[in-house]
Amino acid sequence: MIKKTKKRLMWIFAILTMLFLLLFVVIAYIAVSNSILSDQKEKAIEMISNKSVSHLIHEANEPYERTKGSLLAVVTPTGEIVHRHGESIDNIIKGWTPDSLESREIDEDNREYLFVAKPIEAGGYVYSGVDITQQKEVLNRLFTVLILLTVLFTFAAMGLSFLMAGKAIGPIINSFKRQREFVNDASHELRTPLSILSAGLEILEEEEENHLSEFSRQTVNDMSAEVRRMTSLVNDLLLLARSDSGKLVLVKEKFDLSGLVSRSVRAFSKVVQDNGLSITSEIQENVHMSGDRERIQQVIYLFLDNAVKYNQKNGTIHVRLTSTEKKVYILVKDSGIGIPPEHLTKIFERFYRVDKARSRNLGSNGIGLSIARFIVEAHGGNIEVNSTVGEGTSFLIVLYK
Repeated sequence: MIKKTKKRLMWIFAILTMLFLLLFVVIAYIAVSNSILSDQKEKAIEMISNKSVSHLIHEANEPYERTKGSLLAVVTPTGEIVHRHGESIDNIIKGWTPDSLESREIDEDNREYLFVAKPIEAGGYVYSGVDITQQKEVLNRLFTVLILLTVLFTFAAMGLSFLMAGKAIGPIINSFKRQREFVNDASHELRTPLSILSAGLEILEEEEENHLSEFSRQTVNDMSAEVRRMTSLVNDLLLLARSDSGKLVLVKEKFDLSGLVSRSVRAFSKVVQDNGLSITSEIQENVHMSGDRERIQQVIYLFLDNAVKYNQKNGTIHVRLTSTEKKVYILVKDSGIGIPPEHLTKIFERFYRVDKARSRNLGSNGIGLSIARFIVEAHGGNIEVNSTVGEGTSFLIVLYK
């Protein structure tokens, strides 16, 4: 979880940095491009600023700096070119009759020009083009350099983001580590007194018929139930602490999953009957898988236990085992109270209970599903859940062989 959070923070920092860099590149490129092209456009407009056709022709014939490297043409209203400056201008102005001052960027003979055109008061049109090939090449090089810098700084930002994420999440890691150590130590310390209490209560239960009053017997029974519940909670907490610290080792072996599921169903048959429920099963034979037999059984027991606890009067439970070439599917379905849609994404969180009052009365501590998900994911599988309020819930355990 910590590694995922750290990686998520790193990517958030990196993506934000990249977006800011790209925004800077776009704004810088547009600003420089508009500035350069605006200057060239003003130069082209300046060349046709005279209203007299004779002045325009005279200026076009003068090879001084103002017309150097530029194109110029004067056209009559009938389309006849009175004068041209530049051989390639004929194709550029063909069919272009401006109503007012217009500008265009045109490619011609592997050169790029910025052209402006406007009608002449005396009649006809005048066209002026400025060669912007060099400026375009500069802008393209600038864009390439900016993109390369963006890529370079993005990688630098990813490294910096990794360091910053590590520093930002450091206090969380320390806090989580201390919490994990506390849960682990507390669980170990509690197991011994609970074992002593459990042993003492068993002795009292054996002697209660002859030596204890009815009230004392009920008290002993209640105490035994609470000790069993606390022992289960401590074991679950210890399991979670070991899973977080990576100290939980799964003992994987090839085993008969069909037999394991069948035995689990039989083991719960009496509990199911005592609660006024019925259970059916559909188990494919000779299904084997490689995994921790004890942990897989723990998962099956957990879902069967939940199916009993959260079922309705005269409800049903159905267990199904099927397999494919690579996967096995264990379905535990009940006709119980169901889970509201808004809670489905949270039920695997630790200590999360949909109905806290009912869960507490049933002895649920809210970490069973978290343990089930951990065990299944440790085997490379996943758990799918579907539920309808008032109709029931189905849990599908998907495991690899």
